[in-house]
Amino acid sequence: MAMIQTATGQINTANLGFTLMHEHVICVDHSMRAQYPDVFHRPTELQRAIAQLVEVRETGVQTLVDGTPIDLGRDPGFIRDVARGSGMQIIVATGFYYQVPYRFMYRPSAELVDLMVRDITTSIGDSGVRAGVIKCATEPTMHRMNERVVRASAKAHRKTGVPIYTHTYPANKTGLDQIRVFREEGVDLARVVIGHSDDSGDLTYLEEILQSGAYCGMDRIGVPNPFTSEQRADMVVALVERGYADRIVLSHDASCHIDHFADGAIEKHMPDWKFTYIPRRFLSMLRERGVSDSVIDQMTVGNPRRIFEQVAPY
Repeated sequence: MAMIQTATGQINTANLGFTLMHEHVICVDHSMRAQYPDVFHRPTELQRAIAQLVEVRETGVQTLVDGTPIDLGRDPGFIRDVARGSGMQIIVATGFYYQVPYRFMYRPSAELVDLMVRDITTSIGDSGVRAGVIKCATEPTMHRMNERVVRASAKAHRKTGVPIYTHTYPANKTGLDQIRVFREEGVDLARVVIGHSDDSGDLTYLEEILQSGAYCGMDRIGVPNPFTSEQRADMVVALVERGYADRIVLSHDASCHIDHFADGAIEKHMPDWKFTYIPRRFLSMLRERGVSDSVIDQMTVGNPRRIFEQVAPY
């Protein structure tokens, strides 16, 4: 077992429990929020977020990994307050989305690495919150500037030991591009989750990821496009039947508050895209397809714990 960082301090990996490996507490445009305060009313959104995570805790989920990178509106103080108010263990991310932020456009990549390492080892700004996972992204292809971000993420990972969780564009098999870079940087792929894998219906592609030693993040469950939940369940079952249950994690990629959509749009058009869908419905769909409770426990408890137990730098 190992000690890892959450928004409210260190916990032992033995206490992670049922873990949703890729979610978001808040995704907002920081520039809009700074210049137009009315677009985000913090007290209201705080109470809404707490209520959502209390509800998901009641289903048995104990830990949520917040995959929000620095440049998608990450707010460590808000996440900490939600964790305290809800009792949910929340692991906070560092890292960058698929573009190099303008601040670092012409600066050395070492500055990207140093910032992530500081988030992990010291504090995210003056929040007192430390990151416990590195997020990086590739979409729609791995261009030169994106490769800078992925390589910097790999270097920060090796300096700190915290796992990497990625965002991919499965239609272009960008998970394999990420794996190539990680290998070149000497990354132990058993510490990497290739995200949004269930947005691909190509089992050959998914097996290439899994055979590399990385995990597949089946983490868009409840999102109706490009696949229904039934189709996503079939994908998980197909991988389990091929012997990969020890390399699969589950999640929704949902958010307590996300400003990409108009108010009410998610509830109207994607009603299953919420934190409670996996524990309340999707796991039953897996059981109906013959997946045992021990395998479900492996994907929701055992695999996340094993990912976070490997915390030594190398």
